Parts: sequence; structure tokens; C-alpha cells
Amino acid sequence: MSDPAHPQIGRMIEHFQAVIALLDEQVRRMQRVAIVVSDQTGTVEVTMNGHLRLTGLVIDPDILALGAQEVTRRINEAIGEATEFADEWADEDIVDLETRVADALAKLRDLPPPT
Repeated sequence: MSDPAHPQIGRMIEHFQAVIALLDEQVRRMQRVAIVVSDQTGTVEVTMNGHLRLTGLVIDPDILALGAQEVTRRINEAIGEATEFADEWADEDIVDLETRVADALAKLRDLPPPT
């Protein structure tokens, strides 16, 4: 990209790029995080990422004899627990992101207007 005509515009662009970098990092972090939770009996384990996408499911083969309804109940229990945990994690992570974005935007706001 060519140099802007005014140095303040260049600084504005740098601040915007810093905010975009923060948002990009947040997306990558949500993809990388692995939240692993089991049902109460430890026979079903689910793994979710920060986007609340199911990325893994492990079922103890010994519980299959309990029937589809019980296995389904345990899967749903584990997914529910993982979702709750992921929601709490995301809420805390979003607060941190909001603070960092607000700090970056405050620097932008403090720039004097171009003359």
C-alpha cells in the first residue's frame, strides 16, 4: 500500500489494522480452543470449540447395551454441560476482547483531526 498523503491518516490506518488484528486473533482462538466435558457417569465425552461446534464425541461402548434412549440422554447431558462451559468461557473472553478493542479505538479517538 502506498503512503497516505497525510501522516495522521497513516496512524488511523495503523489503529484500524490493530483492531482488525484483535478480531482476527479472536476468531483463531475460538477455533483452537477445545472444551472437553463428560456426562456425570463419564461414559460420554464431547469436545467443542469456541464457536460451540461439536468437534469430538466419544461413547463408552459398554453403555450401548442400555439402549438408544439412555445413550441419547447421556450425549445430550454432555453436550449441555459443554455448551454451558463454552458460553461462560466465551462471555469472559468477549469482555477481554471488548476491553482491548476499546483501548485501540481510544487511541484512534485521541488522534487530532487532519489539517
